[in-house]
Amino acid sequence: MTSFRLATRIVAIAALIGGAFGEAQSQIANSQGPKTPVEMAKAIAQTISANTLKAPGAPIAFESATSHDNFVEVRYVANDAAVFARLKSNVDQIRLDKASYYCNESRIAYLKQGVVMHEVIATSNNSDQIDFTFDRSSCDSLPKSKLADSKTLAEFARTVAKAENEALGQPSNSPFRLDGATAHQGIVDERFIVLDASARASTQANRGNITGVLTGYFCSKYRNFISQGLVFHHFFVLPDSSPVIDFTIDRSNC
Repeated sequence: MTSFRLATRIVAIAALIGGAFGEAQSQIANSQGPKTPVEMAKAIAQTISANTLKAPGAPIAFESATSHDNFVEVRYVANDAAVFARLKSNVDQIRLDKASYYCNESRIAYLKQGVVMHEVIATSNNSDQIDFTFDRSSCDSLPKSKLADSKTLAEFARTVAKAENEALGQPSNSPFRLDGATAHQGIVDERFIVLDASARASTQANRGNITGVLTGYFCSKYRNFISQGLVFHHFFVLPDSSPVIDFTIDRSNC
């Protein structure tokens, strides 16, 4: 049976778009003339297309980002039939996770101004597809979670840290390795080792994309905990413990 962990990768992949949103915002702010929804959609699509990694053959691969009128259409190709089937069987939860991601305070401005995001995940032979559409109404209908009390948050942190530590030592092709997770006062601290010391500069240069990918992934995997106040603090260090980057993921990001 395909792990749901694979299915959640689509949210992590889509998180790359989050970094591109920031680039698009700068592009729009620096341009002259009215900032209409059509102009914003065009800028977002162009920036996503230019900044999102293309990985042909990946289980879920980014294909293209285009705009028409006030719509941004982002297309993915599902090269793994089992992953696609798993996505389809969990489509309602994935829609909720992705809506939460698009509607967070750093991205909702575009939707409020009339931009509509349309995502399509199609099989490699185009025999089937999954569609998601997100606009302002998607955000209005999101369920609102109440903040948990400090005792509950502390228990959340212990539970999540334990789950994260269970992944230690698993095979991975990632340039980063989880070194350990600890819990304290409703916060989960996670330390990652940048395996290649020479990659320090490139890691720092790609901070936005790394933050976006992990934010999307953790907001999907631990949405229920984060929405109630759980906080993640991620530290990336070299093998000699020299700091590289760090960032926080909380309910304002999800």
